[in-house]
Amino acid sequence: MDDIAYTVGALAKASGLTVRTLHHWDAIGLLVPAERAGNGYRRYGASEVARLYRILALRRLGLSLEAIASVLEREGPELEAAVRAHLARIEEQLTATTALRDRLVRILDALGGDAGPSSRQLIETIEVMTMHEQYYTPEQLEQLAARRETLGEEGMRKAQDDWARLIAEVEAEREAGTDPADPRVQALMDRWQELIQAFTGGDAGITASLKRMYSEQGAEQASRGAMSAELQEYVGRATAARGS
Repeated sequence: MDDIAYTVGALAKASGLTVRTLHHWDAIGLLVPAERAGNGYRRYGASEVARLYRILALRRLGLSLEAIASVLEREGPELEAAVRAHLARIEEQLTATTALRDRLVRILDALGGDAGPSSRQLIETIEVMTMHEQYYTPEQLEQLAARRETLGEEGMRKAQDDWARLIAEVEAEREAGTDPADPRVQALMDRWQELIQAFTGGDAGITASLKRMYSEQGAEQASRGAMSAELQEYVGRATAARGS
């Protein structure tokens, strides 16, 4: 470590704390200066700066000063564990911030156009975002957002059209009373699985989250009206007939 020594005023300015706070922490023994000059000036060295870092990192967890003192006494002067824990918290915050960014981007997309979206469209967008955040982890939402970016607007429209056509074809077979095990229906299920694979990227976690959302919310709610409960049941029987 370096041998820079800070006065209480210099340390307060560098850290964004107040001199009064540092005096208080000195008085309670939480952050004691390395030396005191004859004129009463406090001097803080590299060890005290490292301890200050750990104090501030622990404060961000909402710990009381008493609890912080207990943690520091228990862990000793080792700094690596504190930095690793701090890094883990920052990464969690970055994940949450990225999810928030994606949410705002989706809102801006909904606001595109001269007239802008209707209140109903905004409410529907909010419902979809809320539902997805309930069932997908931040990491999964990041993967889905990255896949949307890769596809682009044209690719997304094609995927939506592919789903709409496929759902209509399966619904026609259901209404016609076609056996779910019929080769025509099974060929449609092959396309169904391909589209699901394209959406999930083959990720088992995203696939499980998707299934849970449809199971708990129901097909009509989860698909925003694209599928009925009857069609979901028919697809379930067709999938079972595949032995998968």
